[in-house]
Amino acid sequence: MDAMKKWIILVACSIVCTAIASFLEVGVTAERQVIYIKGGEPVLVDSINRTGDLVLYTVDGKSGMFMEDDVTSIGSVQVQKKIALLKVLDRKKLQVLKAMGVDPKTARSLDIRLLVFLAALALACAGMVLFRKTAVLVKQSFPKSEPRSDLQPEAQTANLFAQDSHESSDLRDIAMFFLELYKLQKGVGKDAPARFSMASDSAAKKMKRFELGVKGSNDWLTRRMSIGPLGEDTGSKSKCYYVIYDTHMVVKIPPTPITDMEKYVSAIRREVQIAVQLAPIACIIPMVSVVLNKVKTLPCISDCTQEQIEKQYIRLVEGEPEYRQYLKIGDRFAFFMELTNSFFLGRVIAELHESKNKVADEFREAPEVPWDQDAFTTRYGLDAMPVFEGLQTLYRQCENEAKRIFQASGTSEPVHTFQIKHWFLNCLAGEAIGHDEKEVDADLLQRVETGFTGVLKKHPQEVEDLNQLLKTQLARKGFSQSRLQIENIASNLLHLLDQLKEKHIALRDLKPDNLFLDANPDDYPVFLNNAESFAIGVIDVETAISLVPDQNGYVAQPLLGGTPLYATPLHVLKNGTIASHFGDVAELLHLQDWFATIAIIFKAVSGRNLFRRSARSFPAVLKILKSGPSKSDPDEATVKAMSRKFWSAAAKDIKTSLTEFSDLLNQLSLAVPEAMVPAMSAELKREAACLDAAIRKHVSYSPLFKSEKNKKFLLEASSDTIAKQIAKWDNAQSLPDHHRKVAPQMVSFLRNLNRLKSGAVEKREAIANIEVPPHGVSAYSILEAMFQITFRAMYKSQWKSLPSPNGEMPEKAALEENRSLVTTIINDN
Repeated sequence: MDAMKKWIILVACSIVCTAIASFLEVGVTAERQVIYIKGGEPVLVDSINRTGDLVLYTVDGKSGMFMEDDVTSIGSVQVQKKIALLKVLDRKKLQVLKAMGVDPKTARSLDIRLLVFLAALALACAGMVLFRKTAVLVKQSFPKSEPRSDLQPEAQTANLFAQDSHESSDLRDIAMFFLELYKLQKGVGKDAPARFSMASDSAAKKMKRFELGVKGSNDWLTRRMSIGPLGEDTGSKSKCYYVIYDTHMVVKIPPTPITDMEKYVSAIRREVQIAVQLAPIACIIPMVSVVLNKVKTLPCISDCTQEQIEKQYIRLVEGEPEYRQYLKIGDRFAFFMELTNSFFLGRVIAELHESKNKVADEFREAPEVPWDQDAFTTRYGLDAMPVFEGLQTLYRQCENEAKRIFQASGTSEPVHTFQIKHWFLNCLAGEAIGHDEKEVDADLLQRVETGFTGVLKKHPQEVEDLNQLLKTQLARKGFSQSRLQIENIASNLLHLLDQLKEKHIALRDLKPDNLFLDANPDDYPVFLNNAESFAIGVIDVETAISLVPDQNGYVAQPLLGGTPLYATPLHVLKNGTIASHFGDVAELLHLQDWFATIAIIFKAVSGRNLFRRSARSFPAVLKILKSGPSKSDPDEATVKAMSRKFWSAAAKDIKTSLTEFSDLLNQLSLAVPEAMVPAMSAELKREAACLDAAIRKHVSYSPLFKSEKNKKFLLEASSDTIAKQIAKWDNAQSLPDHHRKVAPQMVSFLRNLNRLKSGAVEKREAIANIEVPPHGVSAYSILEAMFQITFRAMYKSQWKSLPSPNGEMPEKAALEENRSLVTTIINDN
């Protein structure tokens, strides 16, 4: 037993010694590399990578390159720096094991920390008497390091292009493409020295800012450009990048490299055909002239149309191969689309909702509100009284903390209440306090800020309640200010959907980043106030397909895939499978655009993504498809499982999101296009009938009522009458004893009944409004109806019904034979 204890002590001490050693560093002399270039100053860099004709380097987190021909030599200099000792020992280990003939992979897998531990254990075993001296020796001689890295400490700043990802590789290739274009524009010659680097302050941003440099006859010539990913990388379709270089453009890189000129031109012509069919819908498509007009100016084109100019440039690259290099990113062709002064819909939506995050502005607008109870409840409502009380608690503690800090500092300067209030509100908003204070010592202000932060951390619930109240107020105010603009955007999205139906085109990848506002850019954002002053245009029609059948009666097979937040399982199914299991291919392809439009309208209203759960379900949906008997032609069991997985999540998304934003959605009246009125009207009538039937079942099946007279009263009662009954039964103290026992069940029943009756009234109002031009219906009713139409088309009626969002089966929640969303709310309390 004593021997076991001794070994435990020895092992424990060895572990402790190895852990303590991890904090030690030693000074070492390291080499940094120097690139000597023709006609330029030497460049000190962290690392160098030679690839073919290029010399790539990193320095201070930035990446750059020189042409191999421009580099006269590469040298090194000695630099003194601190480094973890284990890193030095690890390198020595690799050298020794290599000399012993050990495989490098095996040598690297042998962790240096294990060797340090074994050495510490061996020294500890030399004698318990010398344990303390041995521990000190181990601490001095065998420090522990962080996990091994081949990078020097100053090189451990993330190499902006070192990530093994398509995106980082694409960014580098795009930057190099425009660097070559910049050379051409400056007339410095193809072999002139050149370099590029990414601005470190943009590394973490979506849009990366680059500086391009080419060596002129005397000095370096430089300019800036920006590159950023556009949309999500779905893997199944081209990756798009937003580029600002002279003009705004989109660079599209196909997932499968195109190296054949004929295929490249064919792909462009296919999109041109789609654009022609879409006219007069504005459409931005790839054109070779976007880049080639920067390379070569064709004669006599001033009077030519854009279409004629494009044809001339296509003839140029077909007849003169040397110009094809200017259409390639890396070694494959890329597609270029010019945006001129167009506004991405995604950018516009983001700007409409920016004010929701400016919490500090809310109190600045009404500085007296935080300190006046009446003003606070007038602005935020009586329900906000607990938040006001919590705010006062926070302030009193912060005030005491500020006075304590000033008193402890011994300063003769007094601290005033108005100053403390100002600092307190700044701290609540997450801003530095006293940035505009000149009389107060900066160190003292820093201590006050630290003290205030400590107080807020001790009261997380009060802070969260206040932030939520302010954000809700900002959202309401922002919505009120932008309501008309959002209404017009949503109405024009419905108009675009109607136009797509009329033009027999399914875009199949509708999303904010693929849409733009077609209007006079000089009038932005004023043109948003009039729906007729702008239209929704389309960017990139790669996944689009004509719904006009061929001579055999078949719709062409589109590219499979889409963006998860705006896609359905049918996006990954071939036309044959869709026809076999769902029916009309053309109609179902068009309904894919319906589903995406639902999500876009909701984002325009709320600033939030609608189908978050269903987007997260896509990996599972694809896994079900791959695990089936045939991925290319799945059987019904596979399609059913895919659909059930997806639509269960989508139904929960639509229910929870419409409920959360019902107030805002019901305030918006959207103009339904004439051609969509019959389908929407029929759906609203169907939902109204469902609600009426649900009301009858809810009353008939309730065990609370035996009398037919009472049941008739409830069926005929208005929503206001039901509300009075709820108030009566909710006051249990005023009820007879035999009624008090059932009061909770009665209140729950009446609330559900009132919800159903309110829904039925809203549906009848929507039916009446949609029948009369301009067919204005609330955004809530439109989104719900569009979802139901899409859902019923893409989820077969004979399949098992989806479970309701609260986990109950539909027959317990509503009509068993009906899958309408509106009938799943009965048992929600």
